[in-house]
Amino acid sequence: MKLSSKAALFSGLGFPGLGQMLVLKRRTRGLVFMVPALSVFIWLMYGLWKATSVLMDEALSGALPPDPILIAQRLTKASIMPGASAAGWILFACWIASIVDALLTRDQA
Repeated sequence: MKLSSKAALFSGLGFPGLGQMLVLKRRTRGLVFMVPALSVFIWLMYGLWKATSVLMDEALSGALPPDPILIAQRLTKASIMPGASAAGWILFACWIASIVDALLTRDQA
């Protein structure tokens, strides 16, 4: 398997920039994809944790009945964080750009 294909698999199935760092040994280029993707991922996970803790507090206090359908409706109505959609697109763009960059990199003998 070509190194560029292996790097694209690492970046696509692992995390953006992982293939550049581990397979192609291009640490700076890998960090260009990894740092923004990791930042956005942590920010999204924080928002999810915040929304979940609010729902858990409501459920434990009795304000939210233990009805799965009602909880699902409440969860879909709850906005995780403002800009979560844009953050998701940034993460997606980092992922795709990392894969394309790995595929377009020429293999070194």
